[in-house]
Amino acid sequence: MIRRGLSLLELLLSITITMMVAAAIAAMLGAVSSGVGTRRDHRSSMLLANAAQARLAAYIAPARCVLDLGSSGMVLWLDDGRAGETVHATEIRWLLFDKSTGEIGVYWVNFPAAWNQAARDLEDHEYPASEDWLALFATYQAKGLMSGQVLLDGLADVEIEADEADALDARQVMFNIQCATSAEPVSVLVTSTIRSHEVPVS
Repeated sequence: MIRRGLSLLELLLSITITMMVAAAIAAMLGAVSSGVGTRRDHRSSMLLANAAQARLAAYIAPARCVLDLGSSGMVLWLDDGRAGETVHATEIRWLLFDKSTGEIGVYWVNFPAAWNQAARDLEDHEYPASEDWLALFATYQAKGLMSGQVLLDGLADVEIEADEADALDARQVMFNIQCATSAEPVSVLVTSTIRSHEVPVS
């Protein structure tokens, strides 16, 4: 009579093989999941890089010059709207990075709609190129005359550099953007150049 069933050795061997197969499947699924996550992070970074290039260039390329430059913010003389070759409050744009929110915002002086032109002109002061632009930002913000909007979000960090040590001489600006991802931050370099560089007369 032939006895059917598994011996203890066969049972242990089958359990061992099953565990090895399960471990291999788990490792494979983990690798696939990690690969999908990495591809998703890189895709998100590429989309952010394209958005950063377009949105930052929309302000930097047509600007007349850089008034001030810090490691995480810059101030632009956007145009000479009052046609005096000098910088007026409404011609300035502040591009500032807020690390607490992970956002780059653009800010500008904006007078209430109820003000007439004479009142606007009186408050739209002229400033020298040596002005403390961040202090000026704080002054208009305290008066409730500053508006802004978010240009980019989802950032871990930002460093800004220029092709010249003196901000007024700079034509090319480089943003080293660290994108916040599910894994390690992904670094993206965005460069923009002022097309027609002009500095204020004073």
